[in-house]
Amino acid sequence: MVKRLVYGNKVAPFIGNNNAKVFMGIRRCGKSTLMQMTANDIVSKDPDVNVIDVNLELWSNRHLLDADALYRHIKDRIVPDKENHLFVDEIQDVKEWESVIRSLIAERCCDVYLTGSNSSLLYSEYGTYLSGRLNTVSVQPLTLRECMDFRESSEGIRPEASDTLNEYLILGGFPDVWLRPISRDSAYSMLRDIYAHIILKDIVQRHGVKNTEVLGKITGFLCDNIGNNTSPHNIYTKLIAEKERVDIDTVYQYIGYLEEAYFVTKVKRFDLKGKKHLESDYKYYIADIGLKHSLLGFRREDVSKHIENIVYYEMIARGYEVYIGKAGNKEIDFVGERMGKKIYIQATYVLASDETIEREFGNLKGIQDGFPKYVVGKDPEWKTGDQVDGIVYRDLAEFLTSDDW
Repeated sequence: MVKRLVYGNKVAPFIGNNNAKVFMGIRRCGKSTLMQMTANDIVSKDPDVNVIDVNLELWSNRHLLDADALYRHIKDRIVPDKENHLFVDEIQDVKEWESVIRSLIAERCCDVYLTGSNSSLLYSEYGTYLSGRLNTVSVQPLTLRECMDFRESSEGIRPEASDTLNEYLILGGFPDVWLRPISRDSAYSMLRDIYAHIILKDIVQRHGVKNTEVLGKITGFLCDNIGNNTSPHNIYTKLIAEKERVDIDTVYQYIGYLEEAYFVTKVKRFDLKGKKHLESDYKYYIADIGLKHSLLGFRREDVSKHIENIVYYEMIARGYEVYIGKAGNKEIDFVGERMGKKIYIQATYVLASDETIEREFGNLKGIQDGFPKYVVGKDPEWKTGDQVDGIVYRDLAEFLTSDDW
């Protein structure tokens, strides 16, 4: 297994604190592996601990989807006078799971670790049953640096960031795609299987969705409009024009299901002068750019939006709270806040004209607060450190692998 150290560092402070530690994220992003790595780290430090491992995706464990059966199964495996560590995969599949976990925490009989793939279910139960007793670790598909780690592990040589980036833009970052060299066709086939599993398991079955054709069209629209101003009403209007029989509430509902399953993330606008969130069109970003390509095909004319998507999730992986900035009639692609500091980013592909240069750099020039401002792109004619009126350009591969932001 390739260690994803950023997540190991996030969970380490919580080990043994009598809270439930929950790895949350889209299916197949590596939550189960990270949980197993946590178990391995615990055992390596104290081989005498007792580990209880429950994988609820296994057919042999299907009886444990009953809360009482799960509780009895766990209690029967507690070893007195030892440290007991419990690991449960895909806990949201158990009805009343929260009551089981609440009891185990109250009994102080084991240190609890969970994975979950549905944010609404987990968060709604957190507030009611487990307030203050949970530590969440949000997990995403691989970053560029992690893709390089995986490729180095499989081939024995660390690849160049720029070469890996070219693959990353095409294949995305699901761990299964990077375990070994794989063709584009094979990767997209694998990603379509992941997509089908997410739609079926986390949306259709969980919510009893009947109109799967409309759900598919909404998913396709969001994938096709990464980084564009989008609203449920826009999608509703398009569906009506295509003679679909659907109401606006269903559109809102289906988009909500996609968000709950971590398939897409909605990003709000923030008025930098008025200091308030704007209730207008949002932008949506897809959890992994490879999913979009597997459904719609890779289109080189969309690379600028693909870069935008990658930069957004890189910022999230680094712990930034991210929103879209509005400064008068200008828009900042991303404003990130972390520990009282900010960063402003314009994400682009190539600076092919004076108009493009003015737009990308000009949108940042009016912000005078002293925090870093970057135009990030993949233009071979520009290099990291080039400037326009004090605004710094950064090469995308260098930016994604740098530790200075």
